[in-house]
Amino acid sequence: MSTNDSRVYDVAIVGGGIGGAALAAVLARHGVRVIMLEGGGHPRFAIGESTVPETILFLRALALRYDVPELSNLASHGPLRRHVSSACGVKRNLGFAHHTEGVPFNPAECTMNPTFGAPLGPDVHFFRQDVDAYAYQVALSYGADGLNRTYVTDVEFDADGVTVSTADRGEFRARFLVDAGGMKSILGQRLNLRVEEPSYRTATRTIFNHFVGVEPFDRLVPSREHKMPSPFAQGTLHHLFKGGWAWVIPFDNHKTSTNLLCSVGISLDLNQYPKGDESAEQEFWRQVRRFPTFAEQMRNATAVHPYTESTRNQFQSTKIVGERWCLLPHASDFIDPLFSSGLSVTFMALNALGHRLIRAVRTDDFAVESFEYLETWIKKSFGFYDDLVSCSYSSFDSFELWNAWFRVWAITSAYGINGLMGSIFAFDKHRSATVFDALERAPYRGVQGIDYPPCAEMFRAASVAMQEYRDKEIGVDEACERIYAAIRDSRLSPPVWKMLDPESRCPAPSLTLVPMSQVLFWGKYLSPGHVRGQYFTSGYSAVAKMSLGYFRGQLEQSGSTVYQATRDLFFIRNRDWRTVGGDIRPGELTS
Repeated sequence: MSTNDSRVYDVAIVGGGIGGAALAAVLARHGVRVIMLEGGGHPRFAIGESTVPETILFLRALALRYDVPELSNLASHGPLRRHVSSACGVKRNLGFAHHTEGVPFNPAECTMNPTFGAPLGPDVHFFRQDVDAYAYQVALSYGADGLNRTYVTDVEFDADGVTVSTADRGEFRARFLVDAGGMKSILGQRLNLRVEEPSYRTATRTIFNHFVGVEPFDRLVPSREHKMPSPFAQGTLHHLFKGGWAWVIPFDNHKTSTNLLCSVGISLDLNQYPKGDESAEQEFWRQVRRFPTFAEQMRNATAVHPYTESTRNQFQSTKIVGERWCLLPHASDFIDPLFSSGLSVTFMALNALGHRLIRAVRTDDFAVESFEYLETWIKKSFGFYDDLVSCSYSSFDSFELWNAWFRVWAITSAYGINGLMGSIFAFDKHRSATVFDALERAPYRGVQGIDYPPCAEMFRAASVAMQEYRDKEIGVDEACERIYAAIRDSRLSPPVWKMLDPESRCPAPSLTLVPMSQVLFWGKYLSPGHVRGQYFTSGYSAVAKMSLGYFRGQLEQSGSTVYQATRDLFFIRNRDWRTVGGDIRPGELTS
């Protein structure tokens, strides 16, 4: 094919979901000729619906680093609702309610971790059919090509690139291939990359669906009883029980929501709950009925799709990068829906992959060595989540054990978040994308603070205690004692977090303006030497500026709505066509 052939591209991306489309937008924005080949179409049903603060900060970094501001609309609920879809939910917390079979829920046996408040948040529940379609459209608006319902049947590599064959659209040629196809990865099949028996300790399976009629948990267990600072229904609720957990992700939990659906799924430890002869629907409801308060929450629920189930959630690939190809994380490996790890690793990887691909296209140098960073840190990130999730399943045995263990996750999450915030604040000050290079240097690489030695050592000590508990070498009391000791000895936790107080079941304060300022003060003046200078070092001016931008955006939005409503009562002529799609200005990135 000639170089000006319409079927020749710099990069071909197999898959047009949120990861593949966001990458396509980044590449096209910087002059890379890219095509997305999506086997399905938009809109489409998908899971991966819940964000965590680290996810939205990686999204913000991606938008700023590559000058694709539209992606920042996915990073908090306000812009998402205004510019993308009013069918998405708000996420103000991660709530965890521990259950014992046959016994009503005890309001004292729950924990909570807050997400961002304004101006950085709140976090979101992605209604993926709308969010994925938006990301796909953003990529097209920057000049990427896209084909829906185009099933890739084969790929053939040579020294200069790859030939991609499709079922009914012929062949395409590209200099590099990115597989964003998820579990059904074409490279996983064609290059025999899948590990037949994953080495991950986590071994779970899942049954899930979308429902109407799911009761808000706070109607059954009022806040005066559970004493958590925000309603469970305003976040992602995790029902925990021995050997498993269930998620409840409402899309109808904001007063402006136009979506009646709620995502509910149940994940089960394969060793304790091997698959039997029941249908997915039968087993789903049998599990729900084991726990009276969960069953009451679901008593009026009606499924809207056929039930989906997995035989095993975990899959693994031997390699992530190779000659002229790369797998995105959701095509390479998966652990479990717990802690929404898939989206975090995906957006971490996109930040690292984008500039490498742009440089490779411009220099015509696609050497594998240039992409080995992704191989290393995607694998390390999934390894961390495997340890985190497998220990979490063990901690579900008792509330006391979970109450201790979840603090380890909360601390590693906080350090992962703060490393990202440092780069975002630096960008606000210097307006240079080079500040994000810090995310690929120690101690900020990967996810969840795994590159920071004190954080890694605290996690190691606590996870060893959990492993010994799982192996029945120690009991619950000793495991809890050793977990709290690991937290105390690390000196990573500001006093305001109350991580050493088991009675404080929401130990981390809300990520709103005043608590964030308290933590920044601790980091700058009171933290131990191994923290000071690397974390919690700056951000006062940036947060203040973001707060002003947030209020301005809210006022402008309210004023515009009132003006348009008043105008439309009397006049038909207008100039609204000038702002179709929403004008995105730098000050709106955090509004």
